[in-house]
Amino acid sequence: TGVLVFIGAATISYCVWTPAGVTHDYNKLARIMYLYDPLACGYRLRALASTKTLLLKNDTKKLKLTPIKWQPPVVTVSTRLAAKTRKYTKLSVLVHVFWFLVAIALRVFKTSSKLKLLKFILATSFYACVFVITFDLSMAIVYIAHIQQSLTNEMILRYSGWSVELKLNRYEDFGGWLPIAASALWIRGGIIFALNIYSCRLLQNILRTIQKREVKRKVALRENLPIPDPNFGKPNDRDDGVIYFRPGEYTPVVRTANRPSFFFF
Repeated sequence: TGVLVFIGAATISYCVWTPAGVTHDYNKLARIMYLYDPLACGYRLRALASTKTLLLKNDTKKLKLTPIKWQPPVVTVSTRLAAKTRKYTKLSVLVHVFWFLVAIALRVFKTSSKLKLLKFILATSFYACVFVITFDLSMAIVYIAHIQQSLTNEMILRYSGWSVELKLNRYEDFGGWLPIAASALWIRGGIIFALNIYSCRLLQNILRTIQKREVKRKVALRENLPIPDPNFGKPNDRDDGVIYFRPGEYTPVVRTANRPSFFFF
């Protein structure tokens, strides 16, 4: 999917999706709404300046009034959705390049004996995966909100500024399928999105397994300390009533005291 992201971003950056010569309505609308930015591609849209409206008379009937000068309306050309898509695809390329580099590093060092390096690469891969999922999900939410600007095909033409350049066969059809399709593409149809979530879960489990092994190793070292060597010396005064038995002595020596003695075998 990363390769497809790079190819799609390259086609948008190099202005491949020109609407010239396209016949189907949805193909035209998809290109002018998201895929083709005329300002970035050097295409000059014509402004609509010949629309007939109510013509006001300039006859003031000899009154000292300044007549209203009638001017034809001008349609404002706005291609902000296509321009934003162009920026979002460039950002997506940067995100996927970083993810690819982390995946390559994980592939190379997955059998490394350096545990700290392996943990760092696994943690970096996990957070990169989480960032990719968050980015794709946020983009899907942003594009699904464009339905309010595409309830009909005519609205898409009007908001995009291509109303003079293009003609459609059906103006009243529902155009909200375009933002729905764009939203589905950002999450890769849901299947790749689910696989990314599974990858994040798998990386998290590997990290937890390594951490559990480290904890068990530390606990084992603390609980099973090596047996200290015996220290030979004069007994302390507090050892009254304790039997001392050394290897090679068959008869234990009992130290008497004023208080009852305790024998330990």
